[in-house]
Amino acid sequence: MPAATQPHQCSQQCEREPLTLGACFWVFLMAFSLPLDASPMGLTVAPQAQACHREASTAHAQQPLPGQTAQRLSDSQIAAGRQDVAWAWLGSPTLRYPHRALGSPTHAASVHALVRSRSGSWQVIESHLPLHRVYEDRVPRIVDIDRDGSEEILLVEADTLKGASLVVLGIEHTANGPAMVERARSAFAGSTFRWLNPVGVDDFDADGRLDLAMVLTPHIGGELQLLHYRPPLLVPYARALDVSNHRMGAIEQSLAVIVQVQGQRPTVVVPDMTLRALHALRWDAPGRWTELGDVMPLPDRIERLSPMVGGACASLANGQSLRVMLAP
Repeated sequence: MPAATQPHQCSQQCEREPLTLGACFWVFLMAFSLPLDASPMGLTVAPQAQACHREASTAHAQQPLPGQTAQRLSDSQIAAGRQDVAWAWLGSPTLRYPHRALGSPTHAASVHALVRSRSGSWQVIESHLPLHRVYEDRVPRIVDIDRDGSEEILLVEADTLKGASLVVLGIEHTANGPAMVERARSAFAGSTFRWLNPVGVDDFDADGRLDLAMVLTPHIGGELQLLHYRPPLLVPYARALDVSNHRMGAIEQSLAVIVQVQGQRPTVVVPDMTLRALHALRWDAPGRWTELGDVMPLPDRIERLSPMVGGACASLANGQSLRVMLAP
């Protein structure tokens, strides 16, 4: 067993045996003091002269932007799909849930999409939340998570009393045309103003089906969760501690990436709670985390991670760009 997996396994042991918290604390310290070559792969970091590139959301646009997008939520992104969802955006700004995780107490009360009907025409549809909920998010994520040819929209939805939940919305074709419906959701974070931030979608356990990754409560003790898509639920099957993919009050939500290396399961590269170091975590058989390596410390706080082939480009608070790669 690679030594670097011990912190996460110990965290599970501490949950089962509260009296061993002190012992587990020292195991955490000793495990992270071991050399990085204790694991078969690691992270390499090098300065990069060019600024990190963010892929434009219009790269795969199927249709022109509808005029309704002009009324979208301020500072939110418009997402482009590849199949039956051309565009998705957030609307109906409201102050009814005054949490400032994303820098503003204004959130969206509705989500809108330009979708293809069964007749082949394109139609704008929308879904509005009840008064006790908002979309505490700034970017719809469009993905065909069940690989049935029809795309889903992933969003963070927040409840006044229960906190945030990750919700999957699908397109259902009715006699009156296409409509947005809820396909699945995660458990709520637990209380008012408890938030979560998605990481992405991939087949993390190599069972042939796509899973979801998110960080629960990234500001107060972040927990990376991998979730199976099992409608009507998103069911967590793996957890890892000491991670964060968001800085409180920041509009930027992309602080973690999923890296594919041929012959390996997907690796999640995500900052630790200080946002000044990186974890590289892979869920391996028969069901354990492999820590591929920590880079500690980085020159400054991570502001954004942009995906690259084999790794990521890290934008730091001091304006520096770093090339972060998985290496054997």
